[in-house]
Amino acid sequence: MMKAAASLLFFAVTAVSGFQIAPNGPARRIVAESSTLIGPKSFQLFASSPTSESETSDSATESKAQGILDEFHASNLPFRIVVIGNGAILETTSKLGPKSKSSVSPKTGDKLLTFASEDASFEFHVKVDQITKITFVTSERPLPDGESKTMRVSRFLNEKGEPMCSLILADSSDESAQWFDGMNERYGQEVNL
Repeated sequence: MMKAAASLLFFAVTAVSGFQIAPNGPARRIVAESSTLIGPKSFQLFASSPTSESETSDSATESKAQGILDEFHASNLPFRIVVIGNGAILETTSKLGPKSKSSVSPKTGDKLLTFASEDASFEFHVKVDQITKITFVTSERPLPDGESKTMRVSRFLNEKGEPMCSLILADSSDESAQWFDGMNERYGQEVNL
């Protein structure tokens, strides 16, 4: 009984500090939905170092959609993120990260891929298992001065063919264009999942 109480106390102390140290294993970061341990709370464990900027799930369970989104994250490029919901549209320009983690929603059980700013003031959550198609489209958009702008857009669609979100490459440099063209070459203009 004393040993169980000591183990529980050890877990509570390490959970508050944000890490759990296993006797014969790696340190695990604990991410809590709340800063208190009183009452029913949800905790998620990530095998990672304390300084890791990318926290992802085991690659064996990673879906193709998650793999593609991870490539967007790794590119470190800015994207115009467009999310259309019921009666609202959210648009912002941001890199996908620097933080990235895979988790399961405690409310719905959906697998989530989250991209967040360092201070978590910006978070972008994607229900990766709901993505059934990803498209890569390059098109020219005319500008008022008679010039044109090349748009490089990735759309993530659900099973009804409706857009979940679009990621528009916000950087027009040659390096960014090469990255997008490489994604298009690697996956094709349309990825059915």
